Amino acid sequence: MSDAVDGAASNGIRIHQRETIRTGRYAMAGAEPMHADRIWFVLHGYGQLAPRFLRPFEGIIPPDTCVVAPEGLSRFYLELPRVDGGHLQRVGATWLTRESRETEITDTHRWLDGVYEAVVGASMLARGIAPTIGVLGFSQGVATAMRWVASGNVQARCFVAWAGGLPQDVNQLVFRDKMSAADLVLVAGDRDGFATEAARAKIRNEFATFHDAPREITFDGEHHLDAMVLGTLLTEFPRHA
Repeated sequence: MSDAVDGAASNGIRIHQRETIRTGRYAMAGAEPMHADRIWFVLHGYGQLAPRFLRPFEGIIPPDTCVVAPEGLSRFYLELPRVDGGHLQRVGATWLTRESRETEITDTHRWLDGVYEAVVGASMLARGIAPTIGVLGFSQGVATAMRWVASGNVQARCFVAWAGGLPQDVNQLVFRDKMSAADLVLVAGDRDGFATEAARAKIRNEFATFHDAPREITFDGEHHLDAMVLGTLLTEFPRHA
């Protein structure tokens, strides 16, 4: 496969792109896919890792539910380099940056589709019927989840946007069509600095264009997953077709 020219920099420097094989990882909690009536795909926020992202789910997942947390393909140290090496302790992941953004989105959709097909395929092979699917995005993960629902293979009966907004590049017509028979839930803490009251109102108005009756949940807290709200979502949604 030949290299593709991504663009030209100054002084005659040319940037090329070439596909490569990456190994991603995902974490699961709750029932095994082959025993699950419902499967949630949950996408973490900036600087988080899949296993840590699932900690608030511990002890609240219904017996018929599997929760799958794919991890962003780009990991990094969360702290600036220190002479004593202390910055090596904390690692996070991100879904994309503004650098080579379009190819990162394409790679991410390919990765998420692969996880989806593996998990849902295992469920269907064992049970003979498709599980009911929910998708939850938190913070940066909301935009990634929306793009994936619009452009990927996932068929969701419920979409939860937790403390995140509408990406401008999402295919709005396709997303609206896929949400026509699904539940749409907006969640944020009332003291979330990234989802202020004004920001929540803007998000509510934006998402109202995709759904006749989006449900809004506000809890007492900041920019984090709330176990009580999660318990409600996992119990009530996604509704079986």
